[in-house]
Amino acid sequence: MASEQDAVTLEAELLLPEVPELTSAYPASLPTPTLHARWLEEEEVTLTFIEIGDIAMHVESTDDDVEWHLHVGGHDGPPLDGTPWDEKTTEELLNWMSEFVAKVHACIEMVDEDIYDAVDLFEAGATTAQLSAASFEPEDWERFTPADFKVFRVTVPGHAEPQIWTGSGDAWHMHDEDRNGDAELLWTPPNVEEPIHLGAVIISPETGLPATFANPGINWDDVGMSEDDAMDWLLREHRNCVWASTVHDALTEEVLKVLAGFAPAVPSPHR
Repeated sequence: MASEQDAVTLEAELLLPEVPELTSAYPASLPTPTLHARWLEEEEVTLTFIEIGDIAMHVESTDDDVEWHLHVGGHDGPPLDGTPWDEKTTEELLNWMSEFVAKVHACIEMVDEDIYDAVDLFEAGATTAQLSAASFEPEDWERFTPADFKVFRVTVPGHAEPQIWTGSGDAWHMHDEDRNGDAELLWTPPNVEEPIHLGAVIISPETGLPATFANPGINWDDVGMSEDDAMDWLLREHRNCVWASTVHDALTEEVLKVLAGFAPAVPSPHR
């Protein structure tokens, strides 16, 4: 379970080769934006989110095209026609955005994979994650120089506690893409491929807190774990997953600050 009482500083070594400075400056008249990005592997699309005050810019980038639109009142707010800024500021912002998202799209696939690998180590208890040649093809690893390796540090609340399934068969949790934060507990008995839905953890819309619910008709003797223990396992797994997502997002944002020109890149001391 991720503890909320203590904060931990985590260091991830990531590959970020060729980080030239942007030639277009971010408009000085605008507040510093909050940045986030997601890589959609199947679609080969980069989603970049640029939040400027109460205006949110959504940008979709592919190898061939860039599309953007604005929302007012945050990312979930209504769409905005046009821009709320004057012509000069808008032109400066779009010039900066075009360069920035091109850099993000060029490197996010590799960076995202490296961040997930680092988070796996953090979930296992490590506080430092270094890249390994074993994760790359030899010819790919050899083309990197020491200057390509950067370190990123984030401080996040709590820590992950690895969970061990002590029941029979195998168990895992799967998030509901249509319900943010909710997840189901799936279980396969020994020598069975089709999973059985044991229960779910649901985020209360009133309190924002998770609650677990076991499905009826489950033979918990077959599961090899009591209903209470299985639901506790699910709750802890869910908390670990939320913690890991927090770490992933924080590291991604630190990388984006460097790509946007808002923070300097820190060379890795491990090379």
